[in-house]
Amino acid sequence: MESGSADKSDITKDLAKAIGERQENGVTYIPSTMGTGYIKGFFINPGLRLIVRQYELKDEWVLDRGIGTEENKFVVIAFHNIYQSKDDIKNLLLQPSSNRKWLPSVQVATTGFNIEHLPANKKINSIVITVSIDYLKDLLKPKMGNTLLQMITSGDQPFLFEEIISPQIQEAGAAIVTANPAITLQELYYKIKAEELIYLLFVELLKREDTTLQRLNIADIKKIYEIKDKLLSDIDTPPRLPDLVKLSGMSESKLKRLFKQIFGNSIYNYYQSFRMKKAAYLIKEENLSVSEVGYRLGFSNLSHFTRLFEAHIGIKPKKYSTGKYYNSSGNYYK
Repeated sequence: MESGSADKSDITKDLAKAIGERQENGVTYIPSTMGTGYIKGFFINPGLRLIVRQYELKDEWVLDRGIGTEENKFVVIAFHNIYQSKDDIKNLLLQPSSNRKWLPSVQVATTGFNIEHLPANKKINSIVITVSIDYLKDLLKPKMGNTLLQMITSGDQPFLFEEIISPQIQEAGAAIVTANPAITLQELYYKIKAEELIYLLFVELLKREDTTLQRLNIADIKKIYEIKDKLLSDIDTPPRLPDLVKLSGMSESKLKRLFKQIFGNSIYNYYQSFRMKKAAYLIKEENLSVSEVGYRLGFSNLSHFTRLFEAHIGIKPKKYSTGKYYNSSGNYYK
């Protein structure tokens, strides 16, 4: 169990107490009887806290981030699976299994939705930021008319949004994990990096359509994540909406609405985005031709495959296969 204690000296001591191991220089090491790895906590100021987690557990855990009801004016931002090796990515994209649920993603949620299930024998690598609503409001300065920002900074409605982690977020996260800042400047460093991650997250969130947001509950969230896991379990097979509706136990309209609210995309486009990530991997890392990849993913019309690839990756697959380029958004790839 992780804790968000308001006492600077207690933030990682509470973690150590929870797992039965002592704290050393701000780092709590997982005891060998429970697994391997560590948890590192930084109390930056009363409105901003950051925890780095890298470990593998022998048994499954249900983790509560430990923010009490007296601190319900906080938002939890959890960057999951933020560091991935090439082998990890290959296994996640190419193997037809539910392991794709461990692809890099970031959740931003009210503290009421801060329970996390940690599997046994699975590497957990994440960065968790808890930020007060007042602090976040001061950072974002939301303008009237932006429904999403107003909801997140209002403090009066539960919410949960998830985004796929961008390359920029991955780079910033890696810098946090590998950093060794001067002790006297440590709080300044982690404050800057935490705010950088918050900025990069909201760059992605603000790309969403500004629509009416529905109130969420735990039961609905669990069902929507079942649908997500179903979509990712076999990205070579297009989803059948009637099957997903039956699995969810919701009406078709409610399923579509809540899925898009949480993930920022329609069910079909979300599925296609992962299908095109697999296509990009096959082209770039497996050195397959565009036609080979298209046919392998079940496309009989390569023009349709090219249009989908460009819509999701930002560049035509043929050009993507050549190496260095800029996509249509001006982002550089190599």
